[in-house]
Amino acid sequence: METVSLSGPGQYSLSLAVFEAADAKAVIQVIHGMEEHKERYYDFAAFLAENGFNVVISDLRGHGSDAPVLSHIADEHGDDLLIQDQQVITGYIGSRFPGLPILIFAHSMGTIIARVLLQTDSGRYAAAALSGYVNPNPASPVAVALGNSTKLLKGSKGHSSLLTKLALGAYATSIENRKTNLDWLSYDTENVRKYIEDPLCGVEFSIGSYCALFNLLNRMGKTKEYRKVRAEMPILLIAGRDDPCTGGDKGRADSRSSLSSAGFNKVSVITYDHMRHEILNEKDHRVYEDLLDFFKKTVQ
Repeated sequence: METVSLSGPGQYSLSLAVFEAADAKAVIQVIHGMEEHKERYYDFAAFLAENGFNVVISDLRGHGSDAPVLSHIADEHGDDLLIQDQQVITGYIGSRFPGLPILIFAHSMGTIIARVLLQTDSGRYAAAALSGYVNPNPASPVAVALGNSTKLLKGSKGHSSLLTKLALGAYATSIENRKTNLDWLSYDTENVRKYIEDPLCGVEFSIGSYCALFNLLNRMGKTKEYRKVRAEMPILLIAGRDDPCTGGDKGRADSRSSLSSAGFNKVSVITYDHMRHEILNEKDHRVYEDLLDFFKKTVQ
């Protein structure tokens, strides 16, 4: 594994990890989720590299050990900056590994970023696997307005318990007899414990970060914004049945429908019983094999 630093928009330092495979078939660009960091995906990246895929994973802006302010994405236009960061990373992958197909693996908030990215850039990618995908929310414009008004009152680097409750509160309360408010992440209590004890995980988003998140969620749900769609690009929606982020059966159906309506005609779904949000970190590692199978089929 090699660490790399790239310059993102505004001279922001993007922290990357690169896993190289012998005779690589393709490169997988990993986009992680909210309030976590790239190192949590190293086991998965090593598995993919052992099976013939280069992997490039970065800390999202405002995440990871190199973040200037942890959990603060930007004062303004954080949604645009997150998209532009991934475009910079894709460009780096293309120059470092010319000729190799680029695939996306995204998780949670990363799936929101990925879907907005695909509105204009689907031609750059061979396929996308979206894990723990967040369902489109018709109330997202209200969240955008609330975030903006809260920012005017408290500033972009401030914090708001109201915005935190709006973004995450329903996930915690969806789990009956929970021992922690993060049990929705996983049935594996050891995984939940590690997340809670990790100083780079679970740090409350700033108001500016919530504005970025709500804007991305609002943009993701607008089918008309998918202006450059490569219809034949395979997309895999993969999640635990008990993952509250996906919105249950209706939310999962809405996610598939929105991508199909946008023009993607090769959308497939895998839903796992007795799994919650972090399917890569549940004890049953068949998720690794299913993702590997999907990636192999897209480049064979």
